[in-house]
Amino acid sequence: MRGDRVTLLRSGIALAAVVGGMTLLSSPSPAYAAEERPLCAAYKKNTGGTPQKAEAQTAPVPETVAPFAIMRIAEAQQMSKQGQGIRIAVVDSGYSRSAQDYHGTVAAGLISQIAPKATLSDHPVLKVGQEKSTVDAKRMVTELNALAKGNAKGLIVDIGLPATEGAPGLDTAVDTLIKKGAIVVMAADWSGVATGTDRDMAPKVFPNANDSVVTVSASGTWASDPESTVLPNSNTDVAAPTYGAPSKTLFGQPCWVDTISTSFASAEVSAVLALIWSTNRGWSASQVIDRLYSTTSGREGQGGRYWGAGVVNAYDALTRPAVKEAAEPPEVEQAPMAREKADPLDAVRDNAVWWGIGGGGALGLGLVLRPLFSRRKGSM
Repeated sequence: MRGDRVTLLRSGIALAAVVGGMTLLSSPSPAYAAEERPLCAAYKKNTGGTPQKAEAQTAPVPETVAPFAIMRIAEAQQMSKQGQGIRIAVVDSGYSRSAQDYHGTVAAGLISQIAPKATLSDHPVLKVGQEKSTVDAKRMVTELNALAKGNAKGLIVDIGLPATEGAPGLDTAVDTLIKKGAIVVMAADWSGVATGTDRDMAPKVFPNANDSVVTVSASGTWASDPESTVLPNSNTDVAAPTYGAPSKTLFGQPCWVDTISTSFASAEVSAVLALIWSTNRGWSASQVIDRLYSTTSGREGQGGRYWGAGVVNAYDALTRPAVKEAAEPPEVEQAPMAREKADPLDAVRDNAVWWGIGGGGALGLGLVLRPLFSRRKGSM
């Protein structure tokens, strides 16, 4: 699915870049864009006890180029059911007050800001260490299998922290969820699995075997490229901006995302999918994903391992008319061949031809034999 669909989309999205950028600058900004909040990174770790109050500041980026303005979230919320009836499973570091890392809380906060009526469930898979944290792939299999046992219709699984290695049953669990009608979204990379020499994260993050998984990269909020911050992944389907997005800290306090992160971009895309699906409850998971891909905002010269089909545009995903496939021309029944009219003189002509041939032959024979008979008469 990924290869054919995204490749076709990339060829057309570049033309939308300039128009899309102009539209974004003119779109209304969310009401919270001028709020003062601390940066989310100020509460990266939960060390227990009462957190030290972090210094608050206004949004780190101008309102017109903030992530939610770029994706046109405020407008999309007005046109949608805001995720009502959709469940989003947050497979991350956890978002409860006992979570030790801020990833899951920020991801859940982003989802709640975009799709406030969606129902979230917590599925922590991160092992937090003193120097390095790792994703527990076996725990991920357990969490995904538990989700697959229930009704997967209207379920979006956000894997914000991909595993560094595979585990028995991981791909099967993902396949089962997708076959049962769920949408699985995954971050294109994670700093915990990256090295300075990585050129393609596709074979190094898991799960990665099912092409129906929506793989998400992160884009910048300015005219800058994400290459300086995120790692390439040839499986990338779409991108979303994160720097300057509003979310919540480990302790439920409002904060600003202060990084370009594929993990947080994955959460945003999951929420946008919830907006689309809640507004179109009769659609299948594939139809919702196709809608997301076909309404992205592209940038000329970008795509592939960093951008996929382009940057998510929630408002267009809800309002842009669907492109109908060109209908094949109707088959025209061929008219029967006209019946040949009977010719009453046909038999006469045939007989005349044969009589002519016979008469001509007799005349020729007579001319040949005439000298012979003449000599016989002379000799008698």
